[in-house]
Amino acid sequence: MNKMILYMNKLLPVQASVSNLTIAGTISTATHGSGIQYGTLSSYVRSITLMKLDGELKEYRLEDDEELFRCLTCCLGTFGIIISVRLQVSQLFYLELNQHALEFHKFLNAMPIYYSSSDHFRYTWYPYTNFGIAYHLTRVQPRLINYKTSIVSKVFSWFRYSLIGYHLLEILFLFSLYIPRLVRYINNIYIKLDGRSCHKIDRCDKLFNFDCLFLQFASEWAIPLDQSVSCLVQLEKLMEQNTSVHFSIEIRFSKDEDLSYLSPAYKRKTCWINTVSYRPFGVTQVEHRTFFAAFESICYKHDGRPHWAKEHPLKNEHLSELYPQWNLFHQKRKEFDPNDLFINDCVRNMFS
Repeated sequence: MNKMILYMNKLLPVQASVSNLTIAGTISTATHGSGIQYGTLSSYVRSITLMKLDGELKEYRLEDDEELFRCLTCCLGTFGIIISVRLQVSQLFYLELNQHALEFHKFLNAMPIYYSSSDHFRYTWYPYTNFGIAYHLTRVQPRLINYKTSIVSKVFSWFRYSLIGYHLLEILFLFSLYIPRLVRYINNIYIKLDGRSCHKIDRCDKLFNFDCLFLQFASEWAIPLDQSVSCLVQLEKLMEQNTSVHFSIEIRFSKDEDLSYLSPAYKRKTCWINTVSYRPFGVTQVEHRTFFAAFESICYKHDGRPHWAKEHPLKNEHLSELYPQWNLFHQKRKEFDPNDLFINDCVRNMFS
């Protein structure tokens, strides 16, 4: 059982698509799940204990220094070493999943209905198919689950999800690096396989988690909710000019929050749009950069803020426009690290 998300029947109110993360890393980058009534993981921090440059251990809370605490709850690891974190947690809950294929334009035309229809709604869009998969996750009381399955079911599961859903798919995406037009056919085949309706009840971490398949490049942006439909419509038009956009584009939602100055959801309800480009068998390729650059440009024009833990091109001049307290954050950071000893090359590039 994942110790990060579940301890003594207490767990995080919302979780990311993967669980092999650290608490320090998730709050330092405002990692998020999905749910219009739930914030990023940074918004659930109640205290942080840091080891400062001089080796001093100190606990920080909102009531002690509001400005400093709002910098620390999403600090990109630039204030010190996070030793411990006190979080707001929830009692153990289970989730009821109702999953079905949903036409993309139907989703766009009724987006508020869908993201409000369950506690944790998300949508995965399969480019070139005009379809995606809607995941409705509703909180329910814990219950006993019978995990026993027959040999036939295990064989079918291996054939469908391991052989076809992983190994064959990786081979097909490898071929598509040399024959880009194959991606359209791959996406159309797998939406038919993945889009079957499904109903399931299970422990929350088992249904929050999402199989991200193999190595990938990823770019994710937080778009103001009231601009999300316009952004997605422009992305659809962009697909017509790019023949090799891998499935799926994941669309998630979170509430507005004010506990972290550098949270991409700071003071605005947010639609998160994530696109990927797979690296089958670890192959490094740069063909994705053309689409990623266009994707990033569209998101930026819609006042998008990039996910801190994924690739993006923005630097200090752009980020200072997107974050009202950007200069205050740097002022506080310099008090903790005047010589930039906690700044790595990635962060230095963003701050330059």
